Amino acid sequence: MRLERVVIEGFGPLTAMEAVFEPKRLNLVIGPNESGKSSFAAAVVSTLFGIASHESESLARPWNGARHAASVTFRAVNDRYRVTRRFDTHDVDVVRLGPEGDESVETLFHGSANPRGRSSELERYEEFLRGWFGFTDERLFRESAFVHENALETEVSPELRHLVSGAVEADYQEIQRALLARLDVLTKEHPDPRSRKRANRSIESRLARLDVLRTRRARAEVVLSEVKTRTKEREELDSRMLELRADLAGKEQLLADLDAWVSLREEQRKLLKRAPAVGSELVNARRARNSVEEIDRRIGQSLGYLANAPEEVEPDLVRLAMLRTQRARHQKAAEAERAKLDGTRPVSRVVTMGITILLAALAAGVTYGIWRQVGLAAGAMALGAVLGFVISRVFGQSTERARVMAEAQAKLVEENIRTISHEIDQIEIRVNPFLAGRTLEVVLADVKQFRAANQERREHAAVMHSLPMPDRLETEAREIDEAVASLRSKEKLLLQQSPFLAPFKEDPLKIAEASDRLKREATALRTRFDSAQEALDGVVRRGGPDGDAENLEALDEAIAVEDDSIRREMKHRDALLVALEGLREAVREYQGQHVGRIAEKAGATLSRITNGRYGSVAMDGEFNATLAMGGRGAIGIDSLSRGARDAFYLALRAALSQELAAREPLPLLLDDPIAHLDEDRRGALLAFLEDLAGEVQVILFTHDRRALGQIREAHVVALGALPPAGKGAGSKGNGEIPSRVEVRK
Repeated sequence: MRLERVVIEGFGPLTAMEAVFEPKRLNLVIGPNESGKSSFAAAVVSTLFGIASHESESLARPWNGARHAASVTFRAVNDRYRVTRRFDTHDVDVVRLGPEGDESVETLFHGSANPRGRSSELERYEEFLRGWFGFTDERLFRESAFVHENALETEVSPELRHLVSGAVEADYQEIQRALLARLDVLTKEHPDPRSRKRANRSIESRLARLDVLRTRRARAEVVLSEVKTRTKEREELDSRMLELRADLAGKEQLLADLDAWVSLREEQRKLLKRAPAVGSELVNARRARNSVEEIDRRIGQSLGYLANAPEEVEPDLVRLAMLRTQRARHQKAAEAERAKLDGTRPVSRVVTMGITILLAALAAGVTYGIWRQVGLAAGAMALGAVLGFVISRVFGQSTERARVMAEAQAKLVEENIRTISHEIDQIEIRVNPFLAGRTLEVVLADVKQFRAANQERREHAAVMHSLPMPDRLETEAREIDEAVASLRSKEKLLLQQSPFLAPFKEDPLKIAEASDRLKREATALRTRFDSAQEALDGVVRRGGPDGDAENLEALDEAIAVEDDSIRREMKHRDALLVALEGLREAVREYQGQHVGRIAEKAGATLSRITNGRYGSVAMDGEFNATLAMGGRGAIGIDSLSRGARDAFYLALRAALSQELAAREPLPLLLDDPIAHLDEDRRGALLAFLEDLAGEVQVILFTHDRRALGQIREAHVVALGALPPAGKGAGSKGNGEIPSRVEVRK
């Protein structure tokens, strides 16, 4: 895989940036601090693999608000591709380009590829990554070919070791996975104790089933031995219960017959008790009906003319008699008032004058006789005359008032007579059809007699209505006779079936005693039956359910089958464990060969960078390295200085890249790896990278301008201002650009 073009629309401090790289030359990206070199390298990796965390995505957002996107054009697997990613939406476009230019031939993928999630689109995109890199995890790229911000130190993970080992180890891994999958089906045990499963597999499940079958067989043997004993006890109890059930049924039948007989006798008694009542009701009903007929005949003979008389006739007749009496009385009172009026006369003037003169003379005489004075006598005479006039006048007015009152009373009586006469006329009009020449007293007597007869008829009719009709009573009497005959027939049949009842026929006391005795005997039998039933239930409970008594032959056959299957699966498991162990030994041997080759390449590179200070590198199967220096023994990596460690890890990464190049060469992105190297080692490193660029693409990011004077031939991408080109490659470390260095800003 070799990068051709990187276009960054916005990523951190970078905006609208485009860079072109050479596939077979050292690519040097140089610029001052904070010019965006590390952001550029991160943009390339993030465009291909995505941003794995929210924090990193937040830090990578464009500072000036530009569109957060980038594209990378590269050649891989004999084809050219362009990957464009929008970091804010995680939308990715993958297109295949023609052999030259930027013309798109085919769109291979368009969708969301967010590495923080899991979707079908992401899985499709990861297939492309696997074809280009051999892996999909950015971490493996950082462990091998990508140095970010001078982080040269790396650890070779098992996944990276498998990639380095190549197709043979991949086959080993495939075989190992198949063997482990088969082993996982057979048992939960695992060669690695940390990978031991929790859930049972086939062997453990079969062992558990075998234990269950053996437990069931042992239990079945115990149950079968108990079943025989329990069966015998059950047979004895069943026989006893049958006898008790028969005795109880006999007693209950006798008790039922006795109850039925008593019920028949009781029904006969009720029917016979009802018969006299029916006869009495029949006599009363007939008597009431005859009385009603007699009353109807009598009314029809003498009182028929009142049959259609309304209810108001009798009150009208009574009212008519009362009004006639009142009119006669008022007529007599009117005649008396007229006679009294005729006897009353008004006071005449002569009488008035006489009374006046008499009282005047009397008053004058008495006064003169007492005082003997003429004047007083004259005054007394005048006063007597006035008094006499007043008395006569008052008397005359009283007589006149009495006469007026008498006339008014006479007029009132006459008015009452007229009113009563008018009402009498109206009543006579209403009752005249019923009088028909009869006197009022006779009609009133007939009306009273008619009302009394009607009242008597209603009473007899009420009696008739309160009782059933005579026909119904006669029918009921016949039914009672028939029911009594039927009950007596049933009683006779019952006595024939149960002679036990014959002695109790006429003795109710003996019947009650026999019923109580039968109930006590039945209760005792029922108690004994319940005791036997409880004993039988106890036998059943003591032995457990009959379902536990399984077929021993079937259990033995099942145990034999499980035992044979377990032996076969255990042999298979043991064979798989042996195969896995042999495979692991072969893998370790094969990895040892690759580790030795990587250690050899890393040692050669380290010796070149350090000018032969460190002669060789030794690594175990876990890539734990030691260095050999002169005549001294093995030196651990932790004992080295920072510059020496950087040189070692750079040599290791170069060796890994060379090993990976056997499958698909990956670009080596180095972000400022020379920061801790002196001038000599820096020059040696740059010379090595120029030679390595023929095998794998090398992109070196640095801020150190002195690197320009130490390179022989390179493609330079400048981020910021650079010094003018020099006159050749002879000046070292002076910051001048050799003539064979191509600079592109």
